Amino acid sequence: MLSIFEQQAQTLRRKAIFFAGIFAFVIGCASHLGDQSSESDVPFDKRKVPSFEKAIIIDPKGPSLDPKYYEVMGRAVSEVSDVTSIYSHCEDAIERLRFEAETVGGDALINVSCTSRKFNANAEGTIITFKNREEALRVLKDIKAVLK
Repeated sequence: MLSIFEQQAQTLRRKAIFFAGIFAFVIGCASHLGDQSSESDVPFDKRKVPSFEKAIIIDPKGPSLDPKYYEVMGRAVSEVSDVTSIYSHCEDAIERLRFEAETVGGDALINVSCTSRKFNANAEGTIITFKNREEALRVLKDIKAVLK
């Protein structure tokens, strides 16, 4: 037979597990209440067939690629909002930029920036296409560009 202390401890454990489950459920549901959007101003005549290659983000904190290796397609912007403020939303906003670049056939993004607030983030960047992908990737490696 269990003592009163053991019974109370068992009851408290059950309540803690129950409330932890409810908390996880609420956080999971709340994370899907957000909104994501992205768009670009790439003209139709500059768009290319999307490839299966992931668009590269050339970090502005590192060396930049010489413009002779690429053509500018246009600008992209994105916004991500979420009711939770547990994490920075910039990662999601930048991933939306990457998606937008891939959709129009872009090879990479340059001049990427993001502004994060408590419940949302806005990102923007320039979509580019390489004149020669292999050569551009080799040059990026040689200059030790910071790629994401």
